[in-house]
Amino acid sequence: MDDENEEQEERPKLEIGDIVQESVLIIPPSREVWTGIVVHIERDHYNMFSALGPFEDMVYIHWFRAGYVESLPASVVRLVQKAQEKT
Repeated sequence: MDDENEEQEERPKLEIGDIVQESVLIIPPSREVWTGIVVHIERDHYNMFSALGPFEDMVYIHWFRAGYVESLPASVVRLVQKAQEKT
């Protein structure tokens, strides 16, 4: 298995209600990291290179500081805290 696939498998699967932050790869140099909450997920929806896959989840995040919802591939956000599961 190559490193890219191992990295993909090691990422936790995001769920609605999870708290996330932007990856440093997408943050403009002039601002701080944003934190937000996942409000919607389209599973296996996004692929940057080919219609043949592999696909990843497209997550919709409400950014607390910015006050709006943005859709991003799951690979460019990192999990800060899992949502509490219903008991």
